[in-house]
Amino acid sequence: MTFHVIVQPSAKGDIARNANWWAENHSVEQAIVWVDTVELQLPELTHNPERFGFAAENGLFAYPLQQMLVGSSNRRSYRAVFTIVENVVHVPTIRRASQDEISTTDLPSRPAT
Repeated sequence: MTFHVIVQPSAKGDIARNANWWAENHSVEQAIVWVDTVELQLPELTHNPERFGFAAENGLFAYPLQQMLVGSSNRRSYRAVFTIVENVVHVPTIRRASQDEISTTDLPSRPAT
């Protein structure tokens, strides 16, 4: 089964925010590489997204939260957090793995439809 991936506006904002951090703390070129890499990795969720593990915050929500590690280089240090509703994968946030855990106020009480 092929899944449809929807990157929510909040996750798109996370990508932009992280790219700005890369540009300010490393270089514009590295920021571009990071964005391009993440945008190439997210479509991996179209095939068998269930293979990815649950996020640490999974039990905090009324719906399951899973995560896929994304980012450039061999050390993918960002988490694309997602939920699956029927054949749609919703990605509401992309965070650095070292960030604080997601709280119940960071995501909606129900997955996007």
